[in-house]
Amino acid sequence: MTSANMPIRVVAIGGTLRENSTSLWALQHALAAARDAGASTQLLDLRRAQLPILQPDWELVDYDENVRDFINVIRHADAFLFSTAGYHGTLAGVTKNALDYFEYLSEGPNPYLHNKPVGLIATASGDQAATNSIRAMVDVVHSLRGYVLPLSVPIHAAEKAFDSTGHPTNERIANRLTQQGRMLVETAARLKSNPTVSLA
Repeated sequence: MTSANMPIRVVAIGGTLRENSTSLWALQHALAAARDAGASTQLLDLRRAQLPILQPDWELVDYDENVRDFINVIRHADAFLFSTAGYHGTLAGVTKNALDYFEYLSEGPNPYLHNKPVGLIATASGDQAATNSIRAMVDVVHSLRGYVLPLSVPIHAAEKAFDSTGHPTNERIANRLTQQGRMLVETAARLKSNPTVSLA
């Protein structure tokens, strides 16, 4: 099977250090939709990943195996979902730290997120932090040379948006997360089959 015929590889990065993280629940819903759309998927739960604070002077070999595994997974992805909680008006520190590790993909002809689409999700208790967090992640994705999907999912009053098992209780939110997962796979397939295509 050629690389063009292989399933789209979607990697989801998110969640916080909180148990029952709403940003993780939202991420899982969108990732399931990507899987249903035919993608090969992998979840990188930041609570389990236990990434140390990025050390800019370190080589990748200086880190423990869990960091090297994290880099290996993101290196081979065709598309990404990023999900964060909104803390104090912007994305959570654990999320920003994880995204900083993309610096280890800076080498090669297609560095960072070159030609890769990214779907963005943010959850927050208040009315503004989720939207602010999406905006902050847009800046990060653009600086990493990636494409932000036109459909982002900010979720306000997140503690009321999911049931105790992590399923969305709001049909509109559930539909947007599903649409995002599907759109991500469609966009990634388009880019993978024709890397020179314009998304404008």
